Amino acid sequence: LVRTTHEETRHVLRSRLLNPKWLEGMKRRGYKGAGDISKVMDIVIGWDATADVMEDWMYERVASRYALDPEMQKWLKEVNPYALQNILDKLLEIIERGMWNPDDDMRQRLRDAYLEIEGDIEEAVEGAPA
Repeated sequence: LVRTTHEETRHVLRSRLLNPKWLEGMKRRGYKGAGDISKVMDIVIGWDATADVMEDWMYERVASRYALDPEMQKWLKEVNPYALQNILDKLLEIIERGMWNPDDDMRQRLRDAYLEIEGDIEEAVEGAPA
């Protein structure tokens, strides 16, 4: 089966990032699962950067599911805060690059979430024994 990059992006969104069963499987894997979610996000965003395959609704669904959902944020913070930081960083980067134009509320919520996780990570690093 040969797919275009646009078709493959839609497939990855449906079969992985927006698929509750796939997400539950990732959650069972803890730290590694969170890292794998972050990697899939990197891949999809990379495809969009080179082939312009993502539509705004796709980014909105991904941001709502992974970056802004309180339960997902809680899980990611517990098992792999760096994965959450990467997801938020990538979403903010694509906004800055003009690849996605969310409304002002979504933009601000993403910025706030990024600043919060960045602060949490700094606090954890500073509080860690030397």
